[in-house]
Amino acid sequence: MKLLPAVCLVVVAASLPAGAAATQPDPGRAARLAEAERAIVDERYDDAQEILDELAAGLEVEEPVLAARLELALRRAGLREASEPAAAVPPDVTAAATALERRGDPGHRSCVLLADEAIAAGNKDAAAAWLERAVVLVPEDDASRLRLALLQMERGRPDETATLALDLLHRRPRCPGILQLAGQALLAAGRPSDSVPVLERLVELAPDHAEARSLYGTALLVERRMGEAVEQLERAVELEPTPERRANLGLALVYADRTAEALALLEQLTRDEPEHGGGWINYALALAASGHLPEARSALLRALELDPDDERALVNLRDLDALMPKPEE
Repeated sequence: MKLLPAVCLVVVAASLPAGAAATQPDPGRAARLAEAERAIVDERYDDAQEILDELAAGLEVEEPVLAARLELALRRAGLREASEPAAAVPPDVTAAATALERRGDPGHRSCVLLADEAIAAGNKDAAAAWLERAVVLVPEDDASRLRLALLQMERGRPDETATLALDLLHRRPRCPGILQLAGQALLAAGRPSDSVPVLERLVELAPDHAEARSLYGTALLVERRMGEAVEQLERAVELEPTPERRANLGLALVYADRTAEALALLEQLTRDEPEHGGGWINYALALAASGHLPEARSALLRALELDPDDERALVNLRDLDALMPKPEE
């Protein structure tokens, strides 16, 4: 999902062991751990590893030490703050995560790190659970809340994404990335009327962002505000004429009773992008609206050649066949 950069977030640091003094009564071990943490931040990984190996040699290893070992392993593997599964998760990352998880009752920092490991391992369910716990432990951790919102969108849970994103907007109402995520989630959750004001605000903040215009135009299209939808989608196509945006603009023109323009646009789209099924489906709708039913049927059959399971094409073909005159027996 292509998002505007959410540069307005204040990241809650997960590199320093919160509550270290309470969990580490030995001042000497606390000092050595702090030294290891500085080495991690400075990317002196060998020095950090030496200190952490020393601290982990005992029978009872404190959670901050285990968390630091996982952070070190993640950083060395380039998996800290992972956003997608890794080709392979190194064994030391897996071992460090297992040791930390077995310690029980992980704190905020540990939850964030365990989410990194889970994402790298491709376990989105576990990652979501760790991020949910991190947000409960530190409600002001908006960085984890945003990661969780994005993850829930990937998991096909737009309602949960919308709830998280709208909560973020209460504190960061002018963040374009969060506005886009909230608007997109609301649309996917079947709440177009709620998405319209969110996406309108996004377009005001980022008037030259094609995806912002496209999402806003789509929301207006679903709300049957056709004139406004056409205006927004035309601007989106001007900024970045992807096949999807051109197809959506053609559909909006059909519904705005501008079928001649829709036909010209969509016919050209099918020539330029003959493998784009959405273009053929919307071209069929424009043809049908113009009374060219046989040609519309041919366009839908072309869409089904590209994807025999396309539900939109199948439904439209069934409806079209019901309208067409039956051949005489």
